[in-house]
Amino acid sequence: MVAQLAEVQERNHEVIVVHGGGKQIKQYLERMGIPSRFHNGLRVTDSATMQVVQMVLAGLVNKDIVAAFGQRQTPAAGLCGGDGNSFVTRKFVDGGPQSFDYGYVGEVFKGNPELINLLLSHRYVPVIACIGLGEDAAYYNVNADEMAAAAAIFCDADRLIFLTDVPGILDAERKVISFLNPNQMAELRTMGVISEGMLPKTRACERALSHGIGHVHIVDGKEPECLTRILLKNESLGTAIVN
Repeated sequence: MVAQLAEVQERNHEVIVVHGGGKQIKQYLERMGIPSRFHNGLRVTDSATMQVVQMVLAGLVNKDIVAAFGQRQTPAAGLCGGDGNSFVTRKFVDGGPQSFDYGYVGEVFKGNPELINLLLSHRYVPVIACIGLGEDAAYYNVNADEMAAAAAIFCDADRLIFLTDVPGILDAERKVISFLNPNQMAELRTMGVISEGMLPKTRACERALSHGIGHVHIVDGKEPECLTRILLKNESLGTAIVN
């Protein structure tokens, strides 16, 4: 994947990478005897879990991605939402019929793209861990899809691509839906066709579209050359979400 991103950047496209690291977080939580809990596709994050999230995402995973870019001779800089106050976060409150306390789970409500734009102007690839800093000076675990949407919005991106482990949004018969609009996504959520981890992803899609991002894609990251095919060859892969 890094090789594809490096190629896209070499073709004079500006690239921003936003990453999570759920598998790595799970591994380290298990080593420390801390249970993993999820609700509506989001990791419930108490203070002990938040410390692990911060160490794993902003440390191990982030710097491994930067190193992978370095192997391609593509300069990259690793950061998280707290650096430069790039992504200011508040505690996430579920708007559903029943309130639920997710702990240190946050949502981005304010952004400052100055640091990211500075890196882009000097041909660095910003690699952003999905951790935001609150006005209370506490770090919050932000869903990677929500963070990616925020980065696209505040940095005025042309296109937002979500790489996942499924071929796109699936219908009730488990077939890929090539094109969707926000109303159709809302209907699929009501029907329960969209559920679990796809819930925050589709919310992030809607947020990006509502703020003027022109192209949003959900694509299987294991699809060969998926990024270069979409960005450089203009192929249609996965699910495209349009207004």
